[in-house]
Amino acid sequence: MIFQVFLISFGISLLGTIPPATINITVMQLSLKKRARSAFFLSLGAAILDTMYAGLAVKVQKFLSEQIEVTNYFYLIAALVLIVLGIVSILAKPAKVEVKISDSQKVGFVKGVVLGALNPLAMPFWLGVTTYLQLQGLINLEGINYWSYILGVFLGELTLLAVVVKVGSRFQTVANNRTIVNLIPGIAFVLLGAINLYQWLSFYM
Repeated sequence: MIFQVFLISFGISLLGTIPPATINITVMQLSLKKRARSAFFLSLGAAILDTMYAGLAVKVQKFLSEQIEVTNYFYLIAALVLIVLGIVSILAKPAKVEVKISDSQKVGFVKGVVLGALNPLAMPFWLGVTTYLQLQGLINLEGINYWSYILGVFLGELTLLAVVVKVGSRFQTVANNRTIVNLIPGIAFVLLGAINLYQWLSFYM
């Protein structure tokens, strides 16, 4: 189960970082300017913050699952979060970001931390995804599995951002493809949310 939890969180983190946003667009711009060092430390800072959001989401999800009055509505909560995330993805427009940053390890890392902290969708994303995965029995986050999940989230995002640094402008081709980065993930989230909503409704039929 430990390895399964790691692979699932790694894959979701990797795919979740593809849609163009401030962080990966900034990393791409730095790589085009031949500032790989700044790009790496910015990626590191952003990945750490996103991992903290994921860890917090797990704790929140666990707390909510222990509340009797909330437990009966857990499928509904997960469904609504996933559907909202899907709609946001479908309606999202291509991101065009220009961020000035000095070529130093410290400034790059701090900038990554700030950009990661200002990511408004990180917490609801990981809360919805974690809830869905646990409700479907795909992961168990007790004990060491929790740290396996967190490690997968961290390495998944860091890996994708490292790829962005390497491919540079070629990432823009993928980033501009709305079908790949917005429509397909958005539709998938809506469908997963609909499944959870159906499971919740089935309890009352």
